[in-house]
Order: sequence, then structure tokens, then C-alpha cells
Amino acid sequence: QMNPLNDLLHDPVVVRQWDVERWNRFLPLARNARLLGRCLHLFEEHGLLDCVPGRIIDQLRGALLQTHYVQVQALREFRQVARKLDQEAVPVIALKGVAYVAASLPPAPWRGLSDIDLLVPEQDIERAERVLMRFGWIPSGEFDSYDQHYYRDWMHEVPPLRHYVRGVEVDLHHNLAPPVSRIRIDAALLWERSVEQGDLGGRPVRVLGPADMLLHNAVHLFMNDELRGGLRDVMDFRDLFEHFLHQDPEFEQRLLARARELGCGRPLYYAVSSAQSLAGLAPPERLLREVGRDAPPYPLARFMAWLIEQALAPQRLGLKRSGFANRLLFVRSHWVRMPPGMLLRHLFHKGFKSKKKPEVNAADLPG
Repeated sequence: QMNPLNDLLHDPVVVRQWDVERWNRFLPLARNARLLGRCLHLFEEHGLLDCVPGRIIDQLRGALLQTHYVQVQALREFRQVARKLDQEAVPVIALKGVAYVAASLPPAPWRGLSDIDLLVPEQDIERAERVLMRFGWIPSGEFDSYDQHYYRDWMHEVPPLRHYVRGVEVDLHHNLAPPVSRIRIDAALLWERSVEQGDLGGRPVRVLGPADMLLHNAVHLFMNDELRGGLRDVMDFRDLFEHFLHQDPEFEQRLLARARELGCGRPLYYAVSSAQSLAGLAPPERLLREVGRDAPPYPLARFMAWLIEQALAPQRLGLKRSGFANRLLFVRSHWVRMPPGMLLRHLFHKGFKSKKKPEVNAADLPG
């Protein structure tokens, strides 16, 4: 049995039967999943605003106003970064949320942004980092020598940056997955299929090709060590898949072929099955059959489906089984991102370092 939020994502008209208790359960789930703005759009699209309590609508509209404000700040930051890198002839591809917004793709009207993710060629990434640091971007946290080694030798990105005045985080990537992970993506293939879509203050925006954009969504979600709010990424996958399929009837076949070419079959299986079970995606039968070929053995597939549901679609917040599922998925994300020996060294170092951390100031915690 799904929780109220997932019931809504499957069939928005269910809200016509909701009572006060159901609405009270829905709101914290939608806020935690960062889907308040998306839910408001669903109510509007299906003519359901008359069924939604006024206090709920007020909160959804307030959240959407905040989202639009953050989008404006993020696009301004993207424009500043792109201008500096363009002056140094460093090409840039916008990734994830900033790409959706800049290219006016379906998640754009409601998609929140917590940082700016950009892809640059691997041979240019350190030069791009130096350029930004010369113009006021600084490390976004304290990164010791181990952290520097972790990012620069093992990962697909350099340590995050932020502008010393504006504070928006910028993540520079040279690939979509770590070079030491079980998924090895040829970044040159991503650049070959990238497209210019959208305009940012007279400057064209380059984004991943449609299939690559969906595969990045899948790889990011199911290799990410932080799944809080992951249902938003599942909803992104559903919205983008439906959009691209509507534009191109052959998109399903192109997506499958590209997943084989890039070696992303397993993440695509998890993304499709999760979008179907948690977000109401109705995938074509052929797509389900084909991605099923990349599923793990049945017992593991069932267990992963349970973990994903408990982590991304809990009946309510704070359940022990949700915490258990998140911990196991956290360990799994590291398991697929690095070899066993490297993983053991990394977990030992991070565990030892966390014991030495000073007490966290309550004022630093998110509200």
C-alpha cells in the first residue's frame, strides 16, 4: 500500500476522497521529497484545486515561490560561471536541475536547485577550477589531503566550489560516474551527443542528449550516497521520459541502445522500475521487458525494490525501517562506486574523521 504522496503521483484524482488525516500525512512527505511544487502543478493540471484545503495550497504556492527565487539565483550563477569558462575556451555542459531549468524541460516550472552541476572535459577540469578560483570561487567546505586525493584520483569531480559572496555551490564534473566504479562511461560519447537547447542571456546552453540525460538521472540516483529527496529524481525521470517519448516515438529504442553503449543497463532498470512503482510511470511493455534483462537475480531485485520503497516512499517520516533501508542503500552506493579495498580504506578514514569532528551548532542545521 502506497503512502498518500505516491498515491497522488499515480492518480491525482484520489485526493477527491482524502480526509483531513490524509492531507496531514501528505504534506510532510511531499516537503521531505521536495515535491511541493510538482504536486501543485498536478492539482492544476487535473482541475483539483477545489479539492485541496486552502492551507495546503498556501504552503504549496509559498514553496513554489521560493523555488522560483532559487532558480533565478542558480541561473545567474550559471551565467557567471559559463562566462568565465567561455573566456578561457573551456566548454561546459549543464547537468541535472540547472539543465532542466535552463533548457526549459518539463521539470523546470517546479524543480528546486540546491547546487549547479556542470560537465567539462577531463583534460580541462583543473584549469576550469583554477579559473573560477581566480575570480572569487572558493572551496565550499574544509577538504583535507585525503579529501583532495579522494576527489581528484577516485571521483569524477573536483571538490565543490562556491562564490565567496553569492554562496551558490558549483560542482565541476568530468564524467557521470567515478572512474573507479563498476560503471565506466566514455565521456567523449556524451560530448558527441550533447545539444544546444535553450538560451541564457544571449548565451546558448549545452545539455546532454535526451537519452544521456535520463541515464545520468538513473546513474546519479542509484549511485548516490544521499537518497533524501530521491523521489524527486524519480519524478524527474518520469517527466523527462514522457516528454522525450512524446517528441520522438523511437525514443524508447534509442534509450535502450544508448544504455547498452554506455554500460548503464542496471541503473536504467532501477530507474524505470522505480518510476513505475513509485511515480506512476506507465512504461511500454517492450521497455519493461528489455530493461528486465539487466535486472539482478530475482531475490536481490525484490530486496532492492523493498529498500527503494522504504527509503523513497515511507508511510510516514522517521520510521526505523526507512532508516535501515537508507543505511543499506548508502553502503551499496559506495560498493558500486569503488573496489572493496578502496571502500574499506575510505570508510575507515571517514569513520575515524567523524569521531574527531566538533559538536554541530544547532544554528547550522537546516530548518
